[in-house]
Amino acid sequence: MTHQAEIISIGDELTSGQRLDTNSKWLSEQLGLLGVKTAFHTTVGDSMADNIDAFRTAARRADIVIASGGLGPTADDLTREAVAQAFGVELEIREEALQHIESLFAMRKRPMPERNRSQAMFPVGARIVDNPHGTAPGIDFCPSLDHYPEGRPSRIFALPGVPAEMMQMFSAVVRPRLMQEMGIGKKRWMFHSLKVFGIGESDVEKLLPDLIARDRDPVVGITVSKATITLRIAALCTDDAEFRTKIQPTVDEIHAQLGLLVFGEGEIDLHDAITELMKDKKKTLGLIEIGSGAWIQQSLAPLSESRSSGLQVSSWLPAIESLASFSPSGFEAPRNDPPESRINDDVVKLANAAEIIRRHHDLDLCLAAGVYPAKSEIQAAQSLPACDISFALARRDQNVIHTRTTLGAHPDVLYHRLAKAGLNFLRLEMLRNG
Repeated sequence: MTHQAEIISIGDELTSGQRLDTNSKWLSEQLGLLGVKTAFHTTVGDSMADNIDAFRTAARRADIVIASGGLGPTADDLTREAVAQAFGVELEIREEALQHIESLFAMRKRPMPERNRSQAMFPVGARIVDNPHGTAPGIDFCPSLDHYPEGRPSRIFALPGVPAEMMQMFSAVVRPRLMQEMGIGKKRWMFHSLKVFGIGESDVEKLLPDLIARDRDPVVGITVSKATITLRIAALCTDDAEFRTKIQPTVDEIHAQLGLLVFGEGEIDLHDAITELMKDKKKTLGLIEIGSGAWIQQSLAPLSESRSSGLQVSSWLPAIESLASFSPSGFEAPRNDPPESRINDDVVKLANAAEIIRRHHDLDLCLAAGVYPAKSEIQAAQSLPACDISFALARRDQNVIHTRTTLGAHPDVLYHRLAKAGLNFLRLEMLRNG
């Protein structure tokens, strides 16, 4: 049996955007490790009616509901009363909880305000989730269908919003109860990622229509970040061996359909793939980038500067404004210029620059990228900006090769996409020709 969860985060500071909700992320990750799918994240402010509605809605659609926040002693802490009203039960004082709260104040040599007595109030039938480091014990409650006939057998946990207290209480009490009392944790959600570059998200889905279906097992999801597409494969398994066996046909089909569009697996990006290729093939690389910024250099620099990487990357003339600025005196022009009849003058100059630098510094490869559009052009674009860009690659063992393409993207992504197009051009050439 698979279980479905909903996480409720409570507080005006969250709904107003004044504070980031990190509790939901952490709880979702922990539930995933137990094989529980979190289907909903709900954020609700400090309104009694809204809190009651949030708990009732969650109980209708989730087997496990975990709330964080609203267990303090002040008037805007409504979770206890909201749970009680939502499911038609009274609140009662729990002496063991009250004694714990009083002991904390005694240890701190402070009188306990009368208002803190409210933190020892629990819905009738609820169990205490001990909070050894705070005055807000948690609630473990199973609503009765007699009081709430439209509900389902849902298990509700309410924990403090303080992250350190919430995490400790989940680990020490909630997780063991879910495993021992609900049989959860025998299987867990496991994930594997394939990284893709070279086509759009919708094009990937066209090539893999059956794999993206939501009702298949394993599940395949598509996300995009800075022009890199991630295919995330997820399955509920008992161990890594079962997971690998289960996902292998899906992995094989993705590779068969997408071929060299797939550049790697796991948490990597294109610059990581290039680094591994260059280390494997023992190549040295020079870079020339022309226009606004040195985007390829930025991605490769941390790796090339690492002594452990074994990668040698050298960069000349990064981000010069135009090809006209490139006039290296004293360098011999390449003997095998690409014919001007086949490519335009800018590409000729770019190819020449790559070969000049490669020869002068005795490199295996030199990649030249340009011309990146000016940032002012991108910011002034009325629609999604697009630009023509050329790449040239000079090789030690053959003539300079080149390509020219038109790429477009959101202004915040365009430069990343342009740089990755250059890296991908280099990757494909190295795969095909060594």
